[in-house]
Amino acid sequence: MKTLTIKLDDPFAKEIEHFQQIANYSTKSKMIRDALRTLMVTHRKAKLEANLKDYLQDKQALQEAADAVEVRMPSTIEALNKITTQPQIYEDLH
Repeated sequence: MKTLTIKLDDPFAKEIEHFQQIANYSTKSKMIRDALRTLMVTHRKAKLEANLKDYLQDKQALQEAADAVEVRMPSTIEALNKITTQPQIYEDLH
């Protein structure tokens, strides 16, 4: 295990010692490890939530684009039918 050293002002250090006792931590190290794990989990959760929000916004934008294409499909199909049923127009396009 790696050792990290931190410096705290006296009032804060006393608060930590008091919390250690009321929260039934056997050592300050265990208490601080738990606090750091909780902080890291909270940070990771926030990051995942932000990524999920971005994903859902992207998904919504893609759905809107697909809907817009689908709305235009009848006119696109109609145009394709005209080209294939009227060879002269098709040849003029090339």
